[in-house]
Amino acid sequence: MDSSLDRNNMVLIPVVVLLLASLLHPMPLEASSELRAERVEAGHIVLDGRLDEQGWKDAPYATGFTQREPYPGRSATEKTVVRVLYDSENLYIGAILYDSDPTGIIADEMRRDGPLYRNDTFAVLIDTYHDHRNGFFFETNPLGARLDAVVFDEGREVNTDWDGLWQVASRMTLEGWQVEMKIPFSTLRFDSNRVSTWGLQLRRIIRKKNEEVYWAPLPLDASMWRLSLAGHLAGLEDIRQGRNMEIKPYILAGLERVPSEGSDTTETTKDMGIDIKYAITPHLTLDITLNTDFAQVEADELSINITRFPLFFPEKREFFLEGSGFFEFGLRAKVQPFFSRRIGLSGGKEIPILAGVKLTGKLGTYGIGLLNIETKETSSVPQTNYTVIRLKKDILSRSRVGILAINKEPQDGSFNRTIGVDTRLVFLDHLYVSSFLVKTYSRGISGNDGAGYIKLMWYDPRLLLSLSHLDVEENFNPEVGFVRRTDIKETTSYTHLFIRPEGSVVREYAPYVLLKYLSDQKGRLVGRNLNTGLSVTLHSGDTLELAFKKEFDRLDYDFEIRPSIVIPRGGYTNPSVYLALSTDDRRRLSGIIVAEKGDYYGGSRTSYTGSLNMVPARYLKISPGLTREDVSLPQGSFTANLVTTSIEYTITTRAFLNALLQWNDDMDQRSFNIRFNYEYRPNSDIYLVYNERHHTGTEDRVDRIIILKLTYLFTI
Repeated sequence: MDSSLDRNNMVLIPVVVLLLASLLHPMPLEASSELRAERVEAGHIVLDGRLDEQGWKDAPYATGFTQREPYPGRSATEKTVVRVLYDSENLYIGAILYDSDPTGIIADEMRRDGPLYRNDTFAVLIDTYHDHRNGFFFETNPLGARLDAVVFDEGREVNTDWDGLWQVASRMTLEGWQVEMKIPFSTLRFDSNRVSTWGLQLRRIIRKKNEEVYWAPLPLDASMWRLSLAGHLAGLEDIRQGRNMEIKPYILAGLERVPSEGSDTTETTKDMGIDIKYAITPHLTLDITLNTDFAQVEADELSINITRFPLFFPEKREFFLEGSGFFEFGLRAKVQPFFSRRIGLSGGKEIPILAGVKLTGKLGTYGIGLLNIETKETSSVPQTNYTVIRLKKDILSRSRVGILAINKEPQDGSFNRTIGVDTRLVFLDHLYVSSFLVKTYSRGISGNDGAGYIKLMWYDPRLLLSLSHLDVEENFNPEVGFVRRTDIKETTSYTHLFIRPEGSVVREYAPYVLLKYLSDQKGRLVGRNLNTGLSVTLHSGDTLELAFKKEFDRLDYDFEIRPSIVIPRGGYTNPSVYLALSTDDRRRLSGIIVAEKGDYYGGSRTSYTGSLNMVPARYLKISPGLTREDVSLPQGSFTANLVTTSIEYTITTRAFLNALLQWNDDMDQRSFNIRFNYEYRPNSDIYLVYNERHHTGTEDRVDRIIILKLTYLFTI
């Protein structure tokens, strides 16, 4: 088939369907829910999970929740009543969650920021800016576990690594369960001179029914983060931000022996540093870090790579995660001009951070992200300064435009700079247009150093259609970013239907078609994908997905996939069959299995991935997993196995122990990461971390590190 005809069809078919969908789209769902907060005297509310104070009894209440799942628009099957109180320094949220069968309530998670989706939960989303875009999220379960997050741009970025200072008390009753939340106003960001009404969304998950209900109704194409559809919290008067500075020093001590880095003797490690957070205005926060250490951060999960492209590992360090939504730009794991893991890490090894300053927040309709980091000189990397500037401006009701500038300045005289602009536009409530243009500047590189992207998407409860084009030139070089592939033009069309039958055990049928066409900058075909699949979701929560893939890939150079196994350059068509099955993870034993089998660069490939989630005791979770790649080629064959086991034991809502055990025979590596965390006072922690890594093969080397770290939060 002529390749130009393929591309024309890819462009024309989705555009025609998008135009038809825009003519037939339903009217936007307008939020009309409003709840008035009632003022109480300070100290009037005792946080014990019992809504028995007179203030609770007298306050207006919200009820009449509506299903989003499983039957959108229907009334919730269980009654929920929510009231809101406040004094000059705190917001109180109380909920009575009735249940006709309290014995069926599911609750086994106590760890902060743990997987609460497995449990019955109650959640609150507060839009303090009242800009219908950004908010603060708080969630709990019947055991009083806490999960919180900051939401940016209606969910385009959700930072669950943010830990606010707030308290919650929950308890089970004969009629269901009850919740009391106490959220200090100092935890939130708002303008005390303009407070009267905030955005508010309330959600309850009834896990045994896989039922998800909302106070302000939501359609299927909208998640909880759709703040433009949230209700309103009125009546807030004469409240204050409170304390605006947090000082968090740390001290650290440990022992380490790292022969893989030339240290064959056991050495003592000791260090100290400090983080400072200052609220310059109710909307702007300044973070300062000195002699930063990330010893308590969990280890990266290993992966098997059988491609010629780099793997993407997410950021896990608290300083970079908090406020990360203000820096968001580009396509995650594909073209990301700013990727914070490029700072303070090199080749998987930590580069000490001497100091860092970060300013994030909002000024009116502008979102601001400023970052400056200085890293220490090491034997392989010179001392380097990193500066990032990100500005975004809200336009229309749900749209924005923005700019990005990055400067990397090592002391060896080299440099790398990036500048870009982007936009996200929303029309007709269901039509989204996203785009960016970005260019890099590097010493010794001139020309063909840009990248651009545009995406047109229609998303409503019955249909998702998207058409996108990505262009990355061969010299595009964002050294403080992540780029999977350069010298590429990629056009992608995606169609996904959502079919919900009545009176069936099936909740949803979702057939989809993905078409992708890739060329180099000269227009030569280098890749083409056609993926057709169907996913089926049952009311039980179990899912099944079956897909047929036909992928073409052109190798311009010989590809050494493994030592002594070289795939010659040329064009290869790799058809395969993909099957995935998962069971609902509310059960004490659940799991997922994924299998794929097909041709692979002139040979064959069979891939298996499986994992189990086991809950042998109420607060103990064990999750073993296995990934196996079995590749047979004319040039040779190989297998690669990755075995992982995650063990988590929650002692209380403030103390937990977890371990990650990994074995990758492809990398000849075994590793153990064991962490104990005790939050002995709000946002003040004790960490005990043990890391062990075995480098097997011709020489068995064992790295061992044990670290004790103590942090203490002062508020001023």
